[in-house]
Amino acid sequence: MTTSGLVVTLHPDPELAAEAVRDALLIGPFTLGEQFGHRLAMALQADSPADAEYWHGWLVARPGVVQVEVAFVHMGEEVGHVG
Repeated sequence: MTTSGLVVTLHPDPELAAEAVRDALLIGPFTLGEQFGHRLAMALQADSPADAEYWHGWLVARPGVVQVEVAFVHMGEEVGHVG
């Protein structure tokens, strides 16, 4: 499991920003944190580093997202891993 802490800078247009947040919640493996102005804390939990990279790219491509900064990454055991 890979957990990433993200800081997402949202578009100043409130409709675009709201659409990006809605899509992240409904489609992706994201959990919202606090919002300060146009910056939103968000967690991303993925099964593998490759999945985390995919979802990061997906989020960056949303029209309501200006920038995504990675604040931290924790890599645990991958799902299905037998130790």
